Amino acid sequence: MPFFDGVSGPIYYRHWAAEAPRVSVVFLHGYGEHSGLYHRLADSLSSDGVEFWALDHRGHGLSPGDRGNFGSFRELGDDAATLTSLARSAASELPIVVVGHSLGAAVATLAVLDAPDRYVGAVISGAPLSPVPWLDPDAQQFELDPSELSNDPFYLDALVNDPLAFVSSDAGALLAQELSRAWKRFDADLISLRLPVLAVHGTLDRVAPIEGVRRWADVVPSLTLREIAGARHDVLNETGHRRTAVAIANFVVEQAEPTEEEDRAWLG
Repeated sequence: MPFFDGVSGPIYYRHWAAEAPRVSVVFLHGYGEHSGLYHRLADSLSSDGVEFWALDHRGHGLSPGDRGNFGSFRELGDDAATLTSLARSAASELPIVVVGHSLGAAVATLAVLDAPDRYVGAVISGAPLSPVPWLDPDAQQFELDPSELSNDPFYLDALVNDPLAFVSSDAGALLAQELSRAWKRFDADLISLRLPVLAVHGTLDRVAPIEGVRRWADVVPSLTLREIAGARHDVLNETGHRRTAVAIANFVVEQAEPTEEEDRAWLG
């Protein structure tokens, strides 16, 4: 199995290769998940010329560590940067887009704020860009109701019976602490974001309510919000996941195309 040396130990990753690649994606999953839950998205994007790279965060999936204990968002960002370097080494000619869901979306947003030249764009789904009312900073226990995640009964059945996934842990205080730090950073710096970012978000998301993303989309010109009507938090694994994957593929491939300014520079 493929692993790389992460900040706090080995990190498992997966790679879905494209036959005629045009762009690479580095994917960061959400809390309690692992990269294998996104095989449908990976298959869809790789068939559209997207090299798809995804890791299992520390304490998740096949990466070692206490369940749910990911260390810190900074460590997750450093591991994402290492996977990005692997993707770039494998195909140096391809631009890279970072894609993240939920916790992974927060880490992806921090990554493009910290290193805007590393990626040509970002996609964030179920992104907690603003404080969420249900998160108790003093509660050690973290627990989600699976029915709040998706309307797709087949996905929910697979999720709750997946030994590599979980919807509860005793690392809730860590998650709350790191999200609180991220929200302070977003409040200070997100307004200055210049990199193209697509946010896909379910209108019925009660884990990270869509209003928090709408607020930012209204004031950040480079942030485009695509609302998925009737979808819950795990919008990439909803009943309409195929349409959402097409929208993401279109955005990702578009970021790999040269701008008119770049064309003029090449033509002289």
